[in-house]
Amino acid sequence: MEEKFIKILNKKDCTGCRACEQICPVKAIIMKEDDEGFIVPEVNKEKCINCGLCRKTCGQIDRFHNDNNLEKKKFIGAKPKEEEIAKNSTSGGIAYLISEWIVKNNGVVFGCAYNENLMPNQMYATKKEELQKFRGSKYVTSNTRNTFSETKRFLEEGKEVLYIGVPCQIGGLKKYLKRDYENLYTIDIVCHGVPSQKIFKRYLENEEKKLGEKIIEYNIRSKNKVNWGMGFCAEIKTKTKIKYSKADFDSYYTAFLNGKIYRECCYECKYSNLDRVGDITLGDLWGIEQFDYEFYDKNGVSLAIINTEKGEELFRKIENKVEYRLYNEDNVTKFNGNLRQPTLRPQTRDVIYKELDKLSFEKYASKYLKNKNKLKYILKNIIPQNIKVLYKRYFRRGKKWKKLKFYVFCHH
Repeated sequence: MEEKFIKILNKKDCTGCRACEQICPVKAIIMKEDDEGFIVPEVNKEKCINCGLCRKTCGQIDRFHNDNNLEKKKFIGAKPKEEEIAKNSTSGGIAYLISEWIVKNNGVVFGCAYNENLMPNQMYATKKEELQKFRGSKYVTSNTRNTFSETKRFLEEGKEVLYIGVPCQIGGLKKYLKRDYENLYTIDIVCHGVPSQKIFKRYLENEEKKLGEKIIEYNIRSKNKVNWGMGFCAEIKTKTKIKYSKADFDSYYTAFLNGKIYRECCYECKYSNLDRVGDITLGDLWGIEQFDYEFYDKNGVSLAIINTEKGEELFRKIENKVEYRLYNEDNVTKFNGNLRQPTLRPQTRDVIYKELDKLSFEKYASKYLKNKNKLKYILKNIIPQNIKVLYKRYFRRGKKWKKLKFYVFCHH
């Protein structure tokens, strides 16, 4: 029997942005989870009218390029003057400040938030208190749902709209809209790659089993136990318990940081370069302690790349609320590899999802995800954070041990 649905054969040909699904005039495209848990389009041949809109809208076939780029990008390190904003954000809280300005001016902000099942979805906010749900990194693929069509509706109502997402989502949105709206602002996030919601769900279920209670909050980059840039730590909350899990000893976290579980397209990402799709690109200003130690902050420093005139206009709205400094391209790309190239695909990616449904998560994690050399990471995690800062400041710049030893002696 002839197959009713046409499926994507090569997984790297799709980012799961849903632009094709939302542009289809006859709703012939549906998004379904593949065996790894990533959503991919399927086309109903009986409904399809061969209009070609899906192909014209696909950011993988033809990625979006901004046509209003600044003549020269601005590379900015920024941190809020209000300390609490940075403390409650993953890096420096710049996305929050920009979002706050948008909603204060009766605009709409789209961002990534956990739903009631702790699965990341793109949602919108129109009030300041609603912005809290967007704060913090998620490190798992976010479902855009119908937010592209919702964005278009708000834009045509005359609302100012800010859409925050990973670059392929911003590219998909702009391909879907097909024209530049004056009232649309976009922020793309420096992205390493995205794991599937399926593996994240299995991980959370296993943590609930160990804790004996349902998880009600999950913060993958908590600053309650480690300072910004001095290691990563997940904070897992149930009704009566809080568990902190250092990245090196957390199976999911380890697999993410090692690039083992990303979507196939992430390893050939068309957006891992400085040809950015957002008006502003945001990320962490990694390496700041090496090239501008005076500006380092334990609560975090944001990297903001101003790509367009709109982006410059947007940053001006909040510049009185932040401390910031201008840097050069080499400073910021040296420690943010995904601004130069995609994450390298490890050989383990060939098999890593194949036994996800066959083994218990404990056995699966032990076999595929966890760090094997535990002693190395135990030693790494007992080093005091102030020593780690000094190590990053001096050793990685090739300074002699004598200078570091003298500094430590004088400050303790």
